[in-house]
Amino acid sequence: MPVAGQFDHVRAAHDRQVAIYRAMTASRRLEQALRMNRTMRELLAAGFRDRHPAWSDEQIQRAVADRILHARTG
Repeated sequence: MPVAGQFDHVRAAHDRQVAIYRAMTASRRLEQALRMNRTMRELLAAGFRDRHPAWSDEQIQRAVADRILHARTG
C-alpha cells in the first residue's frame, strides 16, 4: 500500500508533461505524436528482429502491424 505522498514525483512529472503538450501548437503536437509512433514501431521491430533473426523484413513488419492492431490496454 503506497504511503501518502510516495508518488508525488510521478504526479508532478505528469502535470509538467501535460503543461508542455498544452503549450505546443497543434502541428507541433502532431509532429511529436508521429515521432513517438515511429519510435514505437522501430522498437517493436528491433525486438522482433532480436527474437527472430531468421525473419524477413516483411515478416517483421507484419508482426509489428499485428502487435499494434491487436494491442490491448488495461
